[in-house]
Amino acid sequence: MSNRIDPKTPSGFRDSLPADTAMRQAMMTRIAGVFERFGFAPIDTPSLERPDVLTGGDEHFNKNIYRARITEDDEPLALRFDLTVPLARYVAAHADDLQFPFLRYHIGKVWRGEHPQAGRYREFVQCDVDIVGAKSMLADAQIVAVMYAVFSELGLSDRVRIRISNRKVLNGLADFLQFDAQRTPMVLRAIDKLDKQNWEAVAKELSDKVGLDTQQIDAIQEFLVLKADTPEDLLNQASALLKFGAQSEQGINELRELIVCLDSLRIPRSAWELDLAVARGLGYYTGTVFETTLLALPQYGSVCSGGRYDDLVSRFSPMQLSGVGTSIGIDRLIAALDELGLSRRTVAPARAAVLNFDASCRDSVLALTTTLRDSGIATALYLGNDDNLKAQLAWAVKGEFPFVIIMGANEQAHGVVQLKDMSARTQSEVPLAELPGRLK
Repeated sequence: MSNRIDPKTPSGFRDSLPADTAMRQAMMTRIAGVFERFGFAPIDTPSLERPDVLTGGDEHFNKNIYRARITEDDEPLALRFDLTVPLARYVAAHADDLQFPFLRYHIGKVWRGEHPQAGRYREFVQCDVDIVGAKSMLADAQIVAVMYAVFSELGLSDRVRIRISNRKVLNGLADFLQFDAQRTPMVLRAIDKLDKQNWEAVAKELSDKVGLDTQQIDAIQEFLVLKADTPEDLLNQASALLKFGAQSEQGINELRELIVCLDSLRIPRSAWELDLAVARGLGYYTGTVFETTLLALPQYGSVCSGGRYDDLVSRFSPMQLSGVGTSIGIDRLIAALDELGLSRRTVAPARAAVLNFDASCRDSVLALTTTLRDSGIATALYLGNDDNLKAQLAWAVKGEFPFVIIMGANEQAHGVVQLKDMSARTQSEVPLAELPGRLK
């Protein structure tokens, strides 16, 4: 055909090969298991929402969403850019059917029209866990505990660091440095870029776009580089340095309470740190904020982030419901693990492959395949057009099946099969009745 269409995907979007998909699904299953162990229940929401639901009228988000419409007369819709805003709408819509505090998790795709780069795509999977309707800092501590448990489950607890701050502390910069509080969101978005830009670039943005003077910018830098031997000492330094007002002092006290809760939950201090430069650029955060980075690849940015959002549900309802949660970016995490050589992929979708090269044994081969599947053993049957045993073995080798089962006329006559252990490179004759037990 002369009019063939180029099969490449759009920029920032990817196809997923079977081995990649299987690894992602296995990781999501393990993460969901941790969420459920902590008492969180699964929910789902539509991929498409009304634009005003997603943006709340905030132009900063308005630029990054994908719009959707079938005809000009249809209601305008947009693809969700995260799972937190849809959660707030969901809670407002179903409040009468929910029990509060409401503990939920949600695993699904989101879309953002951002510039693609290493580990960052325009379509990706998020694994979210949230608590809605709990004001206590114990809820924030539970979220940190879930984050730590997830990375422990994935064998990464010693390779990540959970960085914690509080937006109330940073919101106090306006009072202390005497700039218009309406500029605070722009200040926080600039600070949030420190993981991707050097201080000079951030300082330039604070000067050129936000309009802060040199003295104000220097004071912000002095605050952001505070260091101490313990988190308690860091909070003491922060309080003494900037002499914060009531809002910032509240944020510092919340962090002090969070530290006590984390210690009581036996979350090792080596797993987390206070970092007052963590701002989170999203405007709906009101208190504690979290970011988790891989120690060996800080350039990848956060692979798990979130925080407290006490006003988000009120966009959609008169109810005042506090919320706190975190989100794990599966695709960015896998990309980082690939670079570190820590990811594991298995090509084979099944534990055993049954070859099918002898027409006289077809019925026995089909019956054997069904027996194995009924025994709970994932089994693939060769369905190709090549009746050559050598060619079918080559198929099994390429598919990386752990075990290969061979039945020819001789095996059929004696009620046995040849079982090849592909990793051990051994072959043994096994009676049909014993085969399921051997494979298990």
